[in-house]
Amino acid sequence: MEKTLADGEGESPFAGLIRDRIANLKREGEWICRFDDGVPASRIVTSGIVIRSADEGDVDTIRDIYRRASLTNQADHDLIAAHPEWLAWDAAMLPFARVAVVDGRVVGFASARPVDDFLELEDLFTDPDWMRQGVASALIADIARRGLRIENTANHAAKAFYESAGFVVIGAAGSQGGPVLRMRLDVARNRSE
Repeated sequence: MEKTLADGEGESPFAGLIRDRIANLKREGEWICRFDDGVPASRIVTSGIVIRSADEGDVDTIRDIYRRASLTNQADHDLIAAHPEWLAWDAAMLPFARVAVVDGRVVGFASARPVDDFLELEDLFTDPDWMRQGVASALIADIARRGLRIENTANHAAKAFYESAGFVVIGAAGSQGGPVLRMRLDVARNRSE
């Protein structure tokens, strides 16, 4: 029998634990962060952008978008070019990934994993040909509909975008590439405004 990522081959050792934790997180009888076809309204359509759960067939495209989008940040270009190993997207995040699709083509993706009482937005990347067309905003809206606070680390170049989406700076953190911002989106507060 052929093994797939879903069978556990090639995953990080913590992927099974994380999947179990997600399966146990419920809010008012509705899954709040499990990104599979069992999620109510798992296919969100926003202005021609369809958001759906990522699957194994998307991994190569996700990796390509991750690499190309990472290289568009001019402030980090030299640092990233010096560390090509940083451009490898980890398929262990596949169970937490959502993709944005336009006309059958994946044009962006996001991944968010549960941490305590919030979701950590690990990845938010748009195909460079589709930047500034609402793709990243649609992905954030999709993650936010789970009703949990969202936190992330963001480079300084992304600060204005995240602030426009409702995130606020809550501190600073270190990363392999240097200092980054810690940001938070209080989903419940933004819904009431």
